[in-house]
Amino acid sequence: MKIRIITAALFLCAVLSSCSAQDSQQQEYYQIVTDPPTEAVETEPNGAEKYVKTAKEESFVHEEKSGAADKATYKIPKLTTGAKDAEDINKKILKKYEKDFETAQNEIDSGQPLSVSEIGYESYLNDIILSIVITRTSADHTVDYSVYNYNVEKNKSMNISDFAGYMKRSYEEIVAAVKSSLENDYVSKFKYDDLKNDYYINYEKTLSDENIENSSLFFDNNGNFCAICKEYASVNKGEFSVKIKVNLE
Repeated sequence: MKIRIITAALFLCAVLSSCSAQDSQQQEYYQIVTDPPTEAVETEPNGAEKYVKTAKEESFVHEEKSGAADKATYKIPKLTTGAKDAEDINKKILKKYEKDFETAQNEIDSGQPLSVSEIGYESYLNDIILSIVITRTSADHTVDYSVYNYNVEKNKSMNISDFAGYMKRSYEEIVAAVKSSLENDYVSKFKYDDLKNDYYINYEKTLSDENIENSSLFFDNNGNFCAICKEYASVNKGEFSVKIKVNLE
């Protein structure tokens, strides 16, 4: 009888020891997988954000009598390279848009609706060309653009001639390509019977040398060669800015 009791006791101890070992292993396993993750290491920006950051940002809220509220955000960029041309671009941006912030605050203070519903920007880096495109959207939904191009290798701003040199094209080729793409866009929109009387006047104005030369060129985030141009038509304000893709054969 004693032998049976001792044998049973030894078996029970073995089972308990085995369970204790399994619990220990299981506890150790859970401790491993629940350890806090390693903190992410910040990396140096390698795109447009390396050269551009927000210079000024402010939100404005206009409350209507009905209780509804319209919120507008104004945000403008600046170049961070510290080079002379970069600082010149920063001054131009601030000079052009700083007044909008003041106007918006005055409109809010006087209970008037905002005349500009949004100001924002995007920046793209393609090879050595950094392009900043600023948009100002009015309350009537018309959009104005400002484009600033910067060669990050030379720390210099860029014009149409600089684009032509970079793309190994002549100035005349670039201008002709912009004109052709603008013409295609314009004709597809406005060649209608009810606009025939003024169509050709506005057509000639849109494709004038002066208007083409005042276009703004840039590469977008997909590397497409684009232009911001003015189009004239007998609708709304009679003129507006458009963004088109320029085809180079």
